Amino acid sequence: MTRVVLELDPQRLGIGLASSDIPVLLYGPSTTVPGAGVIGNDLRNRFERLGVPPSSQAMDLVAVAMAVTAADTFVLRDEAADGWRREIEIDLPVVEPDRWNALEPLLATTLGFLSGDTWSFTFRDGGLQPPSVLDVRHRAAIDPSKIDAIALFSGGLDSGLGVLDLLDAGVRPLLVSHAPRGDKTYQSSVASFISPLPQRFEFNSYPSRDGATEITTRTRSFLFLTFAALVAQAVRSFRGVATIDLFMCENGLIALNPPLTARRIGALSTRTAHPHYLSLLQQLFDAIDLGVSINNPHRHETKGEMLARSVQKQRATAKFASSTVSCGNWKRKNMQCGRCWPCSIRRSSFHHAGLVDDTTYETVNLVDALKEDDYRDDIVSIHTALRRRYERGLKSWVMQSGPLPNDGTERAALYGVVERGMDELESFFAFHGLSV
Repeated sequence: MTRVVLELDPQRLGIGLASSDIPVLLYGPSTTVPGAGVIGNDLRNRFERLGVPPSSQAMDLVAVAMAVTAADTFVLRDEAADGWRREIEIDLPVVEPDRWNALEPLLATTLGFLSGDTWSFTFRDGGLQPPSVLDVRHRAAIDPSKIDAIALFSGGLDSGLGVLDLLDAGVRPLLVSHAPRGDKTYQSSVASFISPLPQRFEFNSYPSRDGATEITTRTRSFLFLTFAALVAQAVRSFRGVATIDLFMCENGLIALNPPLTARRIGALSTRTAHPHYLSLLQQLFDAIDLGVSINNPHRHETKGEMLARSVQKQRATAKFASSTVSCGNWKRKNMQCGRCWPCSIRRSSFHHAGLVDDTTYETVNLVDALKEDDYRDDIVSIHTALRRRYERGLKSWVMQSGPLPNDGTERAALYGVVERGMDELESFFAFHGLSV
């Protein structure tokens, strides 16, 4: 088990730790302690720009997310016994340690489902208190009086289409973006096509440590959702309402993300917006009295259906859709690969909607990818999944991604969206000469 110990005081960083422990300075810019990491330096400024102070519960929640992000980044999967499942213990100062120690089982279960690791937590006194009312009022960057809801804005196609839908419904969302290096540029490009442009609020966790870092980072959505929840709680407090919606707009196929092959079962397939994960996270939000309701209004729609509907309403254009980024590999060459699972779903949505796709892809013709050893795996895996869905049964396949809601109507809708999403992929693959 790897222990990650976070401190707010740089003078205490690394004191009394074992050689295998990883010390991390929380909300600090840098450290000279050998082997230590830093995270969250930008967030002190962000906390003071909300127009109203967040609650201590929300502050503790984001501190937990910072600790989880640090561990997910600094603890390498290659060093795990099986090369994947890590055992991680986090020691973290919070404002309300008794509350969080009681919630440790729920938190560990939530993160275990999300990342596929084994998590444990120890909470102690000394967490960062909320900023003062005076500091927040003097530095406010948003106007909470003109915000009805919070929406995650990643710069992806689904989040962009989701914002258009909210605007059409008369909702005034605040767009919250996690904007690490490279993402901010394309997020701003996508936003430039949205009219009227809602208020926006960006943050970056900036995890940094000498040496190798982990690239899988399966807990990204935990950080994204928890920081957005802090923003939502602050806006809710200003508005004086009991609850506020936090929209995470994701098509149903990618949200459920059933494993393409046997080796992708479990956390090898991401669970960023899986309904079971969102249900667990909602339980956590409720337990700390945030008054924030997670809502994925597109969980019953395919990406192609989302795009086609927006095109028919003359909201989504080829330029807008092509400016978004869906690829999980794009940072490697600053280009979307055109062949991975997210890229294939994206491209099939353009095909379904009859919209010209002006996106620059590294691989344009899917057949070409089959000729390259480094590229063929994704295409073969998707093609195999398309063929095998008729052999193994859709329901049992979808259940491999995790538990589904007990409600029969909801389950039927989720099975249906996977079926239609795979139909879109099958049509797109056939268009490229790869019939099932």
